[in-house]
This record gives sequence, C-alpha cells and structure tokens, in this order.
Amino acid sequence: MAQAVRGVIGAGLMLGAAALPAAAQSLALPAADPVGIARSGAQVAYGYSLEAASANPALLASLKDKTSFHLAAGLAMASTQQSLESNQRTTYSTDRNRTLTAFGAAFRMSPALTLGLKLDEPFLRHGQLQPDAASRFLGDAIDLTAHRLEGQAAWAFSPNLSVGLGVGVARLGFESGSTMRFGVPLDPSQPVSGANPVQGLVEQRVAQSGNKVVPSYSLGLRWAISPRWTLGAAHQSGLKGDLGMNAAFQGASLGLYANDGLSVAPLGMAPRATALLAASSPLTGGSGTLELPSQTTVGMRHRITPMVTWEADLRWTSAGLRMPAFAQVATPSGPVTAPAELPRGKSHLGFSASVEVELGKLWTLRGGAALDQRSVEESVAEPLLGGSQTAAFSIGAGYKIWGGELNLGYQYRQSEDQDTRRVDGVWSSAGFRATGTRVRMEGLGHLMALGFKKTF
Repeated sequence: MAQAVRGVIGAGLMLGAAALPAAAQSLALPAADPVGIARSGAQVAYGYSLEAASANPALLASLKDKTSFHLAAGLAMASTQQSLESNQRTTYSTDRNRTLTAFGAAFRMSPALTLGLKLDEPFLRHGQLQPDAASRFLGDAIDLTAHRLEGQAAWAFSPNLSVGLGVGVARLGFESGSTMRFGVPLDPSQPVSGANPVQGLVEQRVAQSGNKVVPSYSLGLRWAISPRWTLGAAHQSGLKGDLGMNAAFQGASLGLYANDGLSVAPLGMAPRATALLAASSPLTGGSGTLELPSQTTVGMRHRITPMVTWEADLRWTSAGLRMPAFAQVATPSGPVTAPAELPRGKSHLGFSASVEVELGKLWTLRGGAALDQRSVEESVAEPLLGGSQTAAFSIGAGYKIWGGELNLGYQYRQSEDQDTRRVDGVWSSAGFRATGTRVRMEGLGHLMALGFKKTF
C-alpha cells in the first residue's frame, strides 16, 4: 500500500510540474473521448484500453475481450481576448463552443488478428472576433474541423509484440472571415481616377467556406518489454485537400470612414457605398488548400503496482500546417485583398504524461498533462490560429455500471500572454498600415466528454 501511495504522489508531482508553464491552446486535440482527454493524449503504449487504440492501432491486439465498443460525446470551448496598450481596451472572441464525438470498436477474429473501427476529431479551432477587434483586418473568424474515420487491424506476432494499421478518410471543414475596406469614389460604378476620386471608405466582412474528404492512415507498434513495462509508437498521417472555397459578403456594412480611415465619413456617402458593394463580387483568394500536420509519437508505460499505472509520450509534429488564403473582392477599381494571410506552421516537439489509479473494482481515476513547443513563428503570431507554446492539465474518472464503464474526462487549456506590435492597424484610402501599438493576446479553453464502454 505504501508503494502505491508513493507512486500516486510521484506521478502527481510529475504532472503538476509539467502543468506550471501554461501556454496557448493547441490546434491538435489530445482526444475526443473522455479517457483520452483525461490522459491528455498520453496513451500510445497503454495496453488493454480500447480508447488508446484510437491513438495506436497496434493496441487492439492487447484487448482480452472478443468484442468491445465505446461511444462518447463532448464539448470544446475556447475564448481569446486582445488588449490594446494605448487605451487598455479589451475585446473578446465569440462563437466559442463546438461539440465532440468519438466512437471505437474492436473485434477479435483470432489470437493473432483483431479488427477495429474508430471515429475521432484530431484537429479543431474556432472563434470570431468582435467588429472592433484590433486585429480584424488580418482575419476576424476561423472555423476548422476534422472528423476522421478509420478501419483498423492489429497483428500479434506474440503476446508481447504487435503492429497495427488504420486506413480511412477524414472530412475537413474550414471557414474564415476577414474585415476589409473599400474606397468609395464619386461614381461607384466606375474605376477610381483623377476625375473620380475616393470620397471615403466602407468597411465590410467577407467570409468563405469549403470542405473536402481526404484519405487518412495510421501506423502503430506495441512491445511489452516485461509485465510492467510497455513501449509504444504510432504515426498519424497528415491531412491535405483543396477545399473548393465559396466566398460571400457577410452581414451589412460595418461603417463608413473618411479617407484617413479614422474620421467620420462625409455626408451623403452611404448611398454610394451601398452601390459600390452591389457592384463588387467576393471571390476566393489564392490557394484553397488546407493542410494539417502529421504526428509521430513514442511512449513508455509503467505499471508501478496493480493499482497505479503511468505513461509518458514524446510527440513530433511536422511542419505541414497551411490554411486557405482569405477571400478577395473584385471592385470596379480592381481587386482588394486582405493585408495578410494566416501563418504557416513549423515542426515541433510535444510531451504528454498521464497516471491512472484503480480504486477497488468500480472506480478508476485518471490525470494528465501536456506541453508542446511553439507551432508558429513568434514573428507572425496572431489570435486566430494561435501557435504559441502549449500546456494543458486534465482529470477524469471511470465507474463500472450497467455491465460496462461510464467515463468522464475534462481538460483545462490556458494560454500565456503574448505581446505583438503587428496586428493593430489603420486601413485608409492608401491601404492598410500597422500602427505599432502593442497588443496583448490571451486565451483559454476547456475540453470535456462523457462516454460509455462495454465489452462482450
């Protein structure tokens, strides 16, 4: 009993220390089911766990039951805020909630072969900025989803060694928005010229969206070195597709301004601004390709006592992160484009750790923590995509009931303060220019899920 207590204390200290440098939310989710969320994704070596097989298909071979399944539903919440140093004004994001779904099943066909099926959500990012947010001209909304479905198979060469393969598809969905300004000339149906000068500016939101079904695969390895130690490794493919975006104006115009981009617009400009927007056409801008990175993970699991098990994972994420370009607008005076695009990603390392404690025959307690390096260069940081260093802390519990196990998982994701001087700007008749005002970006998020698992 004393050894079990020492194991719990040691694992708790490890997780607590890992959670201290809390940073920005990650684009990648640790899992979509409650067990994976409670473990903070640290489970590629966690044998005898159907939920862990979503991360490593080779773990299917470790399952003892002939048939098993789990089903889960949850909620992802995220919020960001921006504070201007010059006037201490703070704006918050909206559109904060998204549902999560997860499913898994395993069927033992023979002592050497186990088949499986999984549905999860590996990536998620969403939020819309307020109309007066400092960074709205660099993009004011994002909604990224990825739903992945894979058939799986695991082959056991021996009770201690197995490999796994998953093949399937992922449905990528993406929507982005940007706030743009257009010069309003005397005759809005004609191009701007010396005889048709700009009288002011009209501000308008432009949105675009698209989706695509793309192939997906995963590979896995499980090696039980001894009855207490297990090594696991898994590779999740990247996801890439041309989404075929559709663009449109969204909502009414957001305001009229003088040529300096700050003052009140001249009287009588409203009808001309309306005529200009009617004569303009939103178009998809640049590339419509969405690319999400691959992940390769190596993990070690140790069963300290029959009650306590911990795992630590090291994860490498590739640089394959690219978002579709913002929409542009064709006006009588020519195309108008957004001043910037969402940044591309960089390869980085991540670390996850989890601990699981079995209390008697009914209860299982879980906890986890995760850290990730910066996935976007600091020089191009902005609030929509994030990409700074990441930290999270999670807890969860399982209770055996109704012939199966009811599980609950929760993860708290807190973001560090980031300061930048590139996102606040003024859009005048000459175009967009950064003011150099320092803006502090902050954020936090929550993941939670409830699920049920049953074996036959």
